[in-house]
Amino acid sequence: MLLFEDIRDSIIRTCRSLALDVSAKDLDTDRTGHADFSLKLFRFFGKPGFEKLMQSALNELGKEKYVSSVSLDGKYLNIKIKEQSYLDIMDTSLKEKGIFPDTFQDPDRVLVEHTSTNPTGPIHIGRARNSIVGDSLARILKRYGYRVTTQYFVNDTGKQVMGLYLGYLKSPSRIIDIQHLLEGYRKVYREIEEDKSKEKEIEALIKKYESGEPTVVREVHEICTVMLKGITTSLSRIGIKIDDYVWESGFLKSQEMDDVLSSLSDNIKSENDAQFIELSNGSKVFLRRGDGTSLYTLRDLAYHKFKSLNYDWLIDVLGEDHRDYAKSLVEILQDMVNLRSKISFVFYSFISLDSGKMSTRSGNVVTLDELIEKAEQNAMEIVKSKRPDLPDDGLRKIANAVAVSAIRFQIAKINLGKELVFKWSEALNLEGDSAPYIMYSYARTTKILKEASTDGETSNVFDQYERSLLRMLYLYPYSLQAAKDGLRVDPIASYLLELVRSFNDFYNNCRVVGSGEHEVKRAKIVNIYRHVLQDACYLVGINLLDEM
Repeated sequence: MLLFEDIRDSIIRTCRSLALDVSAKDLDTDRTGHADFSLKLFRFFGKPGFEKLMQSALNELGKEKYVSSVSLDGKYLNIKIKEQSYLDIMDTSLKEKGIFPDTFQDPDRVLVEHTSTNPTGPIHIGRARNSIVGDSLARILKRYGYRVTTQYFVNDTGKQVMGLYLGYLKSPSRIIDIQHLLEGYRKVYREIEEDKSKEKEIEALIKKYESGEPTVVREVHEICTVMLKGITTSLSRIGIKIDDYVWESGFLKSQEMDDVLSSLSDNIKSENDAQFIELSNGSKVFLRRGDGTSLYTLRDLAYHKFKSLNYDWLIDVLGEDHRDYAKSLVEILQDMVNLRSKISFVFYSFISLDSGKMSTRSGNVVTLDELIEKAEQNAMEIVKSKRPDLPDDGLRKIANAVAVSAIRFQIAKINLGKELVFKWSEALNLEGDSAPYIMYSYARTTKILKEASTDGETSNVFDQYERSLLRMLYLYPYSLQAAKDGLRVDPIASYLLELVRSFNDFYNNCRVVGSGEHEVKRAKIVNIYRHVLQDACYLVGINLLDEM
């Protein structure tokens, strides 16, 4: 959990001590400029004793050390906070803890499963949204204080992987590398489109794999390992490292699968020798085929049973087309299998490019590697035009950081429920709502703090730009809370953009170096800004540089 001097919570406690029954949903951070916090009084307005209660609230809140002013304006209680309180709370936290806000480790163990794409080809941009969102959610939850592990469920069992394996078996060269495996995989599915009976070859391989035929098991694992290495290498290019990998085939003859089948025994029905269970809405969920081989749902139930042995909260990141599947999974896990862990699903909409397909190398998809390469090319052109003085290695360093940051931020800032159209002009814009815009602001702080004095007498008078920036900095923990509560990344991205705009106003109107009695105070503000910016940027995957 977050640890900081929570002014919002203090306001609520003071009001409740006066028998004014308010909660966090009644107290907003005001965006109009009239106040810092605004308490909605609609539920109390006009009731007997309202005026007396409000007078008590005005008196008590006015005594709080952090309150500058408090006023009753119609159906709102508006509270302004002392600028010095904001500054002292954050400056003290950084000096004593090295971080704002501080955290206390929560005992709950959280598992974030993300990506989990079939190891049948390079990861494409649609799946990249899953990976980026999953990685950032894990960072946010860890920052909040949870003990977090990320996990990839390697789907090495089923028709897709057996199709890949069949392509390998039919290849004259029998070379196990990504390009040759993909060629064989595509050829197999072209043949199946022409003749559906060829699917029986895949079904035969599934039976051999599930029965544990040594050669099949060894070769499938070797093939999947090569494909998986390609996927993880691509992810590492955008700063994503997954903690743990669990192979689906490990559940074919597992205690967890036995436990699931035992729990479901009273609900299992048969249809043409295939086994299924019936949900409350009457739909059928099949667990085994007529030939006795398992289906994905059964293996996934066993996997969730396995996860629940070690984690208190299970979070699955899934595409929006999996909503119905997730609903069925929850009903089975909670009502029939008695899963002991809390389970949450994070759904995301799909990605397209405004420029369409960028390459023909990967068939009909754009891979993450192609996206990164295109971003690096575009970033290099921009950096060269802005910094012709830099050597090639300096240009490449900036271009790479800009490219990776642009990709991650462009995906992170959009609400997950919205379909994302990735636009290069927006992602790489130094002036717009983009990663480079944020990175450039950070680079400015490096120069300021190298030259500014941080010791000596200081003014306790604050102008509107200092006040606005201090307020935005103090609101960071509330954005962290919103991101955690909603399992969303975009609150952090939105906060970052607001914060940078506030800093730019401050930068353009408040000289720091050489500002006399204001210099030490303003240097402190810039230092706090730098730390908060670093913290929030890490959560969304922006790589900050001292020089841009």
